[in-house]
Amino acid sequence: MTIMRKRTAAGLTGLAALTALALPLYGDWSSEATTPQPAATEVTRPVPTAVVTRDTPWVTRDFPGSVRANRRVELAFDLDGLLVELDAREGHAVAAGTVLARLDDRDARNALSAAQARFDDARRTLDRARELRGQRMVSESEYDKARAALDIAQAELQAREKAVTDTVLRAPFDGVVAARHLENHERVTAGQAVLSLQDGSRIEVVIQVPERLIAQGGLEALHNPRVRFDVEGRRWFAARTHEYRLQPDQATRTYDLTIALAPPPGINILPGMNATVRTDIDQPPVATGAPTEVITRVPSEAVWRDADGACHVWVVPEAGGTPRRVRVEPGPLRDGQMLILSGLRPGQRVAVAGLRALREDLPVRPRLAGKRGLEG
Repeated sequence: MTIMRKRTAAGLTGLAALTALALPLYGDWSSEATTPQPAATEVTRPVPTAVVTRDTPWVTRDFPGSVRANRRVELAFDLDGLLVELDAREGHAVAAGTVLARLDDRDARNALSAAQARFDDARRTLDRARELRGQRMVSESEYDKARAALDIAQAELQAREKAVTDTVLRAPFDGVVAARHLENHERVTAGQAVLSLQDGSRIEVVIQVPERLIAQGGLEALHNPRVRFDVEGRRWFAARTHEYRLQPDQATRTYDLTIALAPPPGINILPGMNATVRTDIDQPPVATGAPTEVITRVPSEAVWRDADGACHVWVVPEAGGTPRRVRVEPGPLRDGQMLILSGLRPGQRVAVAGLRALREDLPVRPRLAGKRGLEG
Protein backbone atom coordinates (compact mmCIF):
# COMPACT_ATOMS: atom_id res chain seq x y z
CA MET A 1 0.00 0.00 0.00
CA THR A 2 2.82 2.32 0.86
CA ILE A 3 4.47 1.66 -2.47
CA MET A 4 1.17 2.32 -4.39
CA ARG A 5 0.60 5.67 -2.62
CA LYS A 6 4.17 6.74 -3.43
CA ARG A 7 3.65 5.92 -7.13
CA THR A 8 0.38 7.79 -7.19
CA ALA A 9 1.89 10.84 -5.56
CA ALA A 10 4.78 10.74 -7.97
CA GLY A 11 2.35 10.54 -10.97
CA LEU A 12 0.34 13.49 -9.74
CA THR A 13 3.52 15.48 -9.22
CA GLY A 14 4.65 14.73 -12.82
CA LEU A 15 1.24 15.65 -14.26
CA ALA A 16 1.30 18.96 -12.41
CA ALA A 17 4.74 19.73 -13.76
CA LEU A 18 3.69 18.86 -17.31
CA THR A 19 0.62 21.06 -17.01
CA ALA A 20 2.74 23.95 -15.76
CA LEU A 21 5.04 23.64 -18.76
CA ALA A 22 2.12 23.55 -21.21
CA LEU A 23 0.22 26.60 -19.85
CA PRO A 24 2.46 29.30 -21.45
CA LEU A 25 2.17 27.65 -24.86
CA TYR A 26 -1.62 27.39 -24.58
CA GLY A 27 -1.95 31.00 -23.45
CA ASP A 28 0.04 32.35 -26.47
CA TRP A 29 -2.10 30.43 -29.00
CA SER A 30 -5.35 31.63 -27.41
CA SER A 31 -4.19 35.27 -27.50
CA GLU A 32 -3.24 35.10 -31.19
CA ALA A 33 -6.55 33.54 -32.21
CA THR A 34 -8.66 36.24 -30.50
CA THR A 35 -6.76 39.30 -31.86
CA PRO A 36 -9.29 41.46 -33.90
CA GLN A 37 -8.59 41.62 -37.65
CA PRO A 38 -8.63 44.96 -39.54
CA ALA A 39 -11.94 45.76 -41.30
CA ALA A 40 -12.09 45.13 -45.06
CA THR A 41 -11.75 48.29 -47.25
CA GLU A 42 -15.13 49.43 -48.65
CA VAL A 43 -15.32 49.01 -52.44
CA THR A 44 -15.89 52.15 -54.55
CA ARG A 45 -18.71 51.27 -56.92
CA PRO A 46 -18.62 52.48 -60.53
CA VAL A 47 -21.86 54.09 -61.75
CA PRO A 48 -22.86 55.20 -65.26
CA THR A 49 -22.76 58.98 -65.51
CA ALA A 50 -23.34 61.79 -67.99
CA VAL A 51 -21.88 65.28 -68.18
CA VAL A 52 -24.20 68.22 -67.64
CA THR A 53 -24.21 70.47 -70.72
CA ARG A 54 -25.38 74.01 -71.32
CA ASP A 55 -28.63 74.32 -73.22
CA THR A 56 -28.39 75.94 -76.65
CA PRO A 57 -31.03 78.22 -78.22
CA TRP A 58 -31.23 75.85 -81.17
CA VAL A 59 -31.46 72.16 -81.93
CA THR A 60 -29.74 70.35 -84.80
CA ARG A 61 -31.88 68.15 -87.04
CA ASP A 62 -31.16 65.90 -90.03
CA PHE A 63 -33.62 65.55 -92.92
CA PRO A 64 -33.44 63.08 -95.81
CA GLY A 65 -33.65 64.73 -99.21
CA SER A 66 -33.42 64.23 -102.94
CA VAL A 67 -31.20 66.07 -105.42
CA ARG A 68 -32.62 68.02 -108.36
CA ALA A 69 -31.26 70.59 -110.80
CA ASN A 70 -31.99 74.22 -110.00
CA ARG A 71 -33.51 74.78 -113.46
CA ARG A 72 -35.57 72.13 -115.21
CA VAL A 73 -37.64 72.36 -118.36
CA GLU A 74 -39.59 70.02 -120.61
CA LEU A 75 -38.96 71.15 -124.21
CA ALA A 76 -41.77 70.84 -126.74
CA PHE A 77 -42.78 72.27 -130.11
CA ASP A 78 -45.60 74.79 -130.39
CA LEU A 79 -47.02 73.14 -133.51
CA ASP A 80 -47.66 69.70 -134.96
CA GLY A 81 -45.14 68.17 -137.31
CA LEU A 82 -42.77 65.38 -138.26
CA LEU A 83 -39.42 65.09 -136.51
CA VAL A 84 -36.62 65.21 -139.06
CA GLU A 85 -33.72 65.93 -136.71
CA LEU A 86 -33.20 64.81 -133.12
CA ASP A 87 -29.50 64.61 -132.38
CA ALA A 88 -29.51 65.51 -128.66
CA ARG A 89 -28.13 62.65 -126.56
CA GLU A 90 -29.04 61.98 -122.96
CA GLY A 91 -26.42 62.97 -120.43
CA HIS A 92 -24.62 65.36 -122.79
CA ALA A 93 -24.09 69.03 -122.02
CA VAL A 94 -25.40 71.63 -124.45
CA ALA A 95 -24.91 75.37 -124.68
CA ALA A 96 -27.71 77.92 -124.78
CA GLY A 97 -29.02 78.32 -128.35
CA THR A 98 -27.90 74.88 -129.53
CA VAL A 99 -30.33 73.25 -131.99
CA LEU A 100 -31.71 70.13 -130.31
CA ALA A 101 -34.46 69.07 -132.73
CA ARG A 102 -36.16 70.12 -135.98
CA LEU A 103 -39.53 69.54 -137.60
CA ASP A 104 -40.24 69.26 -141.30
CA ASP A 105 -40.73 72.96 -142.16
CA ARG A 106 -41.95 72.71 -145.76
CA ASP A 107 -45.60 73.42 -144.92
CA ALA A 108 -44.62 76.25 -142.61
CA ARG A 109 -42.41 77.87 -145.25
CA ASN A 110 -45.13 77.57 -147.92
CA ALA A 111 -47.58 79.26 -145.58
CA LEU A 112 -44.98 81.95 -144.92
CA SER A 113 -44.54 82.60 -148.64
CA ALA A 114 -48.30 82.97 -149.11
CA ALA A 115 -48.52 85.35 -146.16
CA GLN A 116 -45.63 87.40 -147.54
CA ALA A 117 -47.46 87.72 -150.91
CA ARG A 118 -50.66 88.87 -149.22
CA PHE A 119 -48.72 91.39 -147.17
CA ASP A 120 -46.98 92.80 -150.24
CA ASP A 121 -50.33 93.09 -152.08
CA ALA A 122 -51.96 94.82 -149.12
CA ARG A 123 -49.07 97.28 -148.89
CA ARG A 124 -49.35 98.18 -152.58
CA THR A 125 -53.11 98.63 -152.22
CA LEU A 126 -52.60 101.00 -149.34
CA ASP A 127 -50.00 102.99 -151.26
CA ARG A 128 -52.47 103.49 -154.16
CA ALA A 129 -55.27 104.43 -151.78
CA ARG A 130 -53.03 106.99 -150.13
CA GLU A 131 -52.12 108.50 -153.46
CA LEU A 132 -55.76 108.63 -154.63
CA ARG A 133 -56.89 110.09 -151.34
CA GLY A 134 -54.54 113.00 -151.95
CA GLN A 135 -56.34 113.52 -155.26
CA ARG A 136 -59.72 113.12 -153.51
CA MET A 137 -60.53 110.15 -155.69
CA VAL A 138 -61.21 107.69 -152.83
CA SER A 139 -63.20 108.15 -149.68
CA GLU A 140 -61.76 108.01 -146.17
CA SER A 141 -63.60 104.74 -145.48
CA GLU A 142 -61.96 103.05 -148.46
CA TYR A 143 -58.56 104.29 -147.32
CA ASP A 144 -59.21 102.96 -143.79
CA LYS A 145 -60.15 99.56 -145.20
CA ALA A 146 -56.89 99.39 -147.14
CA ARG A 147 -54.90 100.31 -144.05
CA ALA A 148 -56.72 97.67 -141.94
CA ALA A 149 -56.08 95.04 -144.61
CA LEU A 150 -52.35 95.79 -144.41
CA ASP A 151 -52.39 95.44 -140.63
CA ILE A 152 -54.11 92.05 -140.90
CA ALA A 153 -51.64 90.87 -143.55
CA GLN A 154 -48.72 91.99 -141.39
CA ALA A 155 -50.03 90.10 -138.34
CA GLU A 156 -50.47 86.95 -140.44
CA LEU A 157 -46.94 87.33 -141.82
CA GLN A 158 -45.50 87.57 -138.31
CA ALA A 159 -47.43 84.46 -137.25
CA ARG A 160 -46.10 82.52 -140.23
CA GLU A 161 -42.56 83.67 -139.52
CA LYS A 162 -42.92 82.46 -135.91
CA ALA A 163 -44.25 79.10 -137.17
CA VAL A 164 -41.10 78.63 -139.23
CA THR A 165 -38.97 79.56 -136.22
CA ASP A 166 -40.94 77.13 -134.03
CA THR A 167 -39.97 74.20 -136.23
CA VAL A 168 -36.53 74.42 -134.58
CA LEU A 169 -36.09 73.47 -130.89
CA ARG A 170 -33.16 75.24 -129.20
CA ALA A 171 -31.67 74.98 -125.72
CA PRO A 172 -32.94 77.93 -123.64
CA PHE A 173 -29.92 77.78 -121.29
CA ASP A 174 -26.68 75.91 -120.71
CA GLY A 175 -27.55 72.50 -119.36
CA VAL A 176 -27.58 68.74 -119.70
CA VAL A 177 -30.05 66.65 -121.67
CA ALA A 178 -31.67 64.63 -118.89
CA ALA A 179 -34.10 62.58 -120.98
CA ARG A 180 -35.25 62.12 -124.58
CA HIS A 181 -38.92 61.23 -124.80
CA LEU A 182 -39.21 60.65 -128.58
CA GLU A 183 -37.13 59.27 -131.41
CA ASN A 184 -36.34 60.77 -134.77
CA HIS A 185 -38.95 60.62 -137.58
CA GLU A 186 -41.84 60.40 -135.15
CA ARG A 187 -44.86 62.65 -135.55
CA VAL A 188 -45.40 65.01 -132.63
CA THR A 189 -48.24 67.23 -131.54
CA ALA A 190 -48.03 70.75 -130.16
CA GLY A 191 -47.04 70.72 -126.49
CA GLN A 192 -45.82 67.12 -126.47
CA ALA A 193 -42.56 66.81 -124.47
CA VAL A 194 -39.60 65.96 -126.65
CA LEU A 195 -36.61 66.54 -124.33
CA SER A 196 -35.90 67.24 -120.65
CA LEU A 197 -33.16 69.81 -120.07
CA GLN A 198 -31.60 70.51 -116.68
CA ASP A 199 -29.15 73.16 -115.53
CA GLY A 200 -26.50 71.64 -113.27
CA SER A 201 -24.62 74.86 -112.48
CA ARG A 202 -26.26 74.76 -109.06
CA ILE A 203 -27.77 71.89 -107.12
CA GLU A 204 -30.98 71.83 -105.15
CA VAL A 205 -31.92 69.34 -102.44
CA VAL A 206 -35.60 69.03 -101.56
CA ILE A 207 -36.56 67.97 -98.02
CA GLN A 208 -39.88 67.68 -96.19
CA VAL A 209 -40.23 69.85 -93.08
CA PRO A 210 -43.05 69.30 -90.54
CA GLU A 211 -45.63 72.05 -90.37
CA ARG A 212 -44.80 72.65 -86.69
CA LEU A 213 -41.30 73.86 -87.60
CA ILE A 214 -42.67 76.13 -90.32
CA ALA A 215 -45.15 77.59 -87.83
CA GLN A 216 -42.35 78.40 -85.38
CA GLY A 217 -40.65 80.89 -87.66
CA GLY A 218 -40.48 79.49 -91.19
CA LEU A 219 -37.20 79.90 -93.06
CA GLU A 220 -35.97 82.46 -90.50
CA ALA A 221 -35.80 79.69 -87.86
CA LEU A 222 -33.40 77.58 -89.95
CA HIS A 223 -29.70 78.37 -89.78
CA ASN A 224 -26.44 77.02 -91.14
CA PRO A 225 -27.77 74.33 -93.49
CA ARG A 226 -25.22 71.83 -94.81
CA VAL A 227 -25.60 68.88 -97.12
CA ARG A 228 -24.01 65.43 -97.23
CA PHE A 229 -24.51 63.17 -100.24
CA ASP A 230 -25.06 59.45 -99.78
CA VAL A 231 -22.71 58.58 -102.66
CA GLU A 232 -19.83 60.17 -100.75
CA GLY A 233 -21.06 60.04 -97.17
CA ARG A 234 -18.22 61.85 -95.39
CA ARG A 235 -18.14 65.57 -96.06
CA TRP A 236 -20.69 68.27 -95.29
CA PHE A 237 -21.07 71.10 -97.81
CA ALA A 238 -22.33 74.57 -96.97
CA ALA A 239 -25.70 75.45 -98.48
CA ARG A 240 -28.49 78.00 -98.14
CA THR A 241 -32.23 77.86 -97.82
CA HIS A 242 -33.86 78.76 -101.12
CA GLU A 243 -37.63 78.42 -100.97
CA TYR A 244 -40.48 76.37 -99.59
CA ARG A 245 -43.94 75.51 -100.82
CA LEU A 246 -46.92 77.14 -99.15
CA GLN A 247 -49.09 74.12 -99.94
CA PRO A 248 -48.44 71.16 -97.61
CA ASP A 249 -48.62 67.52 -98.48
CA GLN A 250 -52.10 66.41 -97.43
CA ALA A 251 -50.96 62.96 -96.29
CA THR A 252 -47.81 63.81 -94.32
CA ARG A 253 -48.57 67.44 -93.41
CA THR A 254 -45.08 68.48 -94.43
CA TYR A 255 -43.79 71.31 -96.60
CA ASP A 256 -41.23 70.94 -99.36
CA LEU A 257 -38.15 72.99 -98.49
CA THR A 258 -35.47 73.58 -101.12
CA ILE A 259 -31.79 73.87 -100.15
CA ALA A 260 -29.39 75.23 -102.80
CA LEU A 261 -25.61 74.81 -103.11
CA ALA A 262 -22.83 74.83 -105.67
CA PRO A 263 -21.77 71.46 -107.16
CA PRO A 264 -19.24 69.92 -104.73
CA PRO A 265 -15.74 69.37 -106.10
CA GLY A 266 -14.67 65.85 -106.88
CA ILE A 267 -18.20 64.35 -106.92
CA ASN A 268 -20.50 63.97 -109.91
CA ILE A 269 -23.87 64.74 -108.35
CA LEU A 270 -26.88 63.98 -110.55
CA PRO A 271 -30.58 64.71 -110.06
CA GLY A 272 -32.38 61.97 -108.15
CA MET A 273 -29.48 61.10 -105.85
CA ASN A 274 -30.11 60.88 -102.10
CA ALA A 275 -28.74 63.43 -99.64
CA THR A 276 -29.01 64.46 -96.00
CA VAL A 277 -29.59 68.05 -94.94
CA ARG A 278 -28.46 69.11 -91.46
CA THR A 279 -29.67 72.43 -90.11
CA ASP A 280 -29.87 74.31 -86.81
CA ILE A 281 -33.43 75.21 -85.80
CA ASP A 282 -34.24 77.97 -83.31
CA GLN A 283 -35.97 76.77 -80.16
CA PRO A 284 -38.58 78.83 -78.29
CA PRO A 285 -37.08 80.43 -75.16
CA VAL A 286 -37.66 78.81 -71.75
CA ALA A 287 -38.51 81.11 -68.87
CA THR A 288 -36.54 80.73 -65.61
CA GLY A 289 -37.00 82.21 -62.19
CA ALA A 290 -33.73 84.14 -62.28
CA PRO A 291 -32.62 86.03 -65.39
CA THR A 292 -28.98 84.99 -64.89
CA GLU A 293 -29.71 81.28 -64.32
CA VAL A 294 -27.94 78.98 -66.77
CA ILE A 295 -30.25 76.41 -68.36
CA THR A 296 -28.58 73.01 -68.60
CA ARG A 297 -29.38 69.61 -70.14
CA VAL A 298 -29.15 66.12 -68.66
CA PRO A 299 -30.45 62.74 -69.84
CA SER A 300 -34.04 62.32 -68.71
CA GLU A 301 -33.14 59.11 -66.84
CA ALA A 302 -30.86 61.10 -64.49
CA VAL A 303 -33.82 62.87 -62.86
CA TRP A 304 -35.85 61.16 -60.12
CA ARG A 305 -38.62 62.24 -57.77
CA ASP A 306 -38.82 61.76 -54.02
CA ALA A 307 -41.94 60.96 -52.00
CA ASP A 308 -42.92 64.64 -51.95
CA GLY A 309 -42.70 64.92 -55.73
CA ALA A 310 -39.53 67.04 -55.74
CA CYS A 311 -37.01 66.33 -58.53
CA HIS A 312 -33.42 65.41 -57.74
CA VAL A 313 -30.23 64.20 -59.39
CA TRP A 314 -27.14 62.50 -57.98
CA VAL A 315 -24.00 64.56 -58.62
CA VAL A 316 -20.95 62.27 -58.77
CA PRO A 317 -17.43 63.68 -58.18
CA GLU A 318 -15.23 63.48 -61.26
CA ALA A 319 -12.43 61.78 -59.30
CA GLY A 320 -14.78 59.60 -57.25
CA GLY A 321 -16.21 59.97 -53.75
CA THR A 322 -19.60 60.11 -52.13
CA PRO A 323 -22.44 61.32 -54.36
CA ARG A 324 -24.45 64.41 -53.52
CA ARG A 325 -28.20 64.60 -53.88
CA VAL A 326 -29.15 67.89 -55.56
CA ARG A 327 -32.66 69.22 -55.96
CA VAL A 328 -33.34 70.61 -59.44
CA GLU A 329 -36.09 72.46 -61.24
CA PRO A 330 -36.96 70.48 -64.38
CA GLY A 331 -37.96 72.02 -67.68
CA PRO A 332 -39.36 70.55 -70.90
CA LEU A 333 -37.92 67.57 -72.75
CA ARG A 334 -35.89 68.19 -75.91
CA ASP A 335 -34.58 65.35 -78.05
CA GLY A 336 -34.60 62.86 -75.18
CA GLN A 337 -32.90 65.22 -72.73
CA MET A 338 -34.47 67.21 -69.93
CA LEU A 339 -33.82 70.89 -69.50
CA ILE A 340 -32.81 71.85 -65.95
CA LEU A 341 -33.84 75.41 -65.15
CA SER A 342 -31.88 75.62 -61.88
CA GLY A 343 -29.69 73.50 -59.61
CA LEU A 344 -26.87 72.36 -61.91
CA ARG A 345 -23.80 73.78 -63.61
CA PRO A 346 -22.33 72.75 -66.97
CA GLY A 347 -19.49 70.25 -66.56
CA GLN A 348 -20.85 68.42 -63.53
CA ARG A 349 -21.41 64.67 -63.67
CA VAL A 350 -24.73 63.06 -62.78
CA ALA A 351 -25.62 59.39 -62.34
CA VAL A 352 -27.91 57.96 -65.01
CA ALA A 353 -28.50 54.43 -63.64
CA GLY A 354 -28.96 52.73 -60.28
CA LEU A 355 -30.31 55.92 -58.74
CA ARG A 356 -32.37 54.23 -56.02
CA ALA A 357 -29.33 52.31 -54.74
CA LEU A 358 -27.15 55.39 -54.23
CA ARG A 359 -26.58 56.97 -50.81
CA GLU A 360 -24.64 59.99 -49.69
CA ASP A 361 -22.37 57.76 -47.56
CA LEU A 362 -21.69 55.23 -50.30
CA PRO A 363 -18.45 55.94 -52.25
CA VAL A 364 -18.80 55.79 -56.02
CA ARG A 365 -16.90 56.84 -59.12
CA PRO A 366 -17.81 57.43 -62.78
CA ARG A 367 -17.81 54.23 -64.79
CA LEU A 368 -15.12 53.94 -67.44
CA ALA A 369 -16.27 53.74 -71.03
CA GLY A 370 -16.57 50.19 -72.35
CA LYS A 371 -16.08 48.52 -68.93
CA ARG A 372 -18.41 46.30 -66.92
CA GLY A 373 -18.81 45.37 -63.27
CA LEU A 374 -16.29 46.60 -60.71
CA GLU A 375 -13.68 47.01 -63.45
CA GLY A 376 -15.62 49.91 -64.91
